[in-house]
Amino acid sequence: MDHTHLVNNGKRDLTLDELARMQPGMDRLMAEVGPRLHRCYHAAKAGNWPLAAYFSKSAVKQLALSAESRPKYEPEMTAYLRDDYAPVTAAIKAQDLEAFEQAWAVMVDRANVLHGFFGKPYIGWKTPLLPPDDLDLRAGLDS
Repeated sequence: MDHTHLVNNGKRDLTLDELARMQPGMDRLMAEVGPRLHRCYHAAKAGNWPLAAYFSKSAVKQLALSAESRPKYEPEMTAYLRDDYAPVTAAIKAQDLEAFEQAWAVMVDRANVLHGFFGKPYIGWKTPLLPPDDLDLRAGLDS
């Protein structure tokens, strides 16, 4: 009995194994996290807490997806989200810039420790100094 299941991506039929191999690796997933965190940080610095919360939540979803799709990272990613990222979320919710900056520094440091833990000590993420130039960080605040 044939148990091959096919799905169609609009262009061709794919087996589930082919579809699984197309799922992004950590490199692609993290390439999406960085810009979200960049925007989160600078939105908080601009006092746009709803925008900071929006990008923070988006980054958390991406990090959780990383843990789900790449099981070898799951224990550390779950702990990171719980122990290192949650204080950032709490500071955003409290609209507390001082707590945010402190929690952010810990979160970034811990992320880089984890890069080393997973054999990639050459990845050292840092917060971009300049805000993104394609986003109005004050949008919605003057109304």
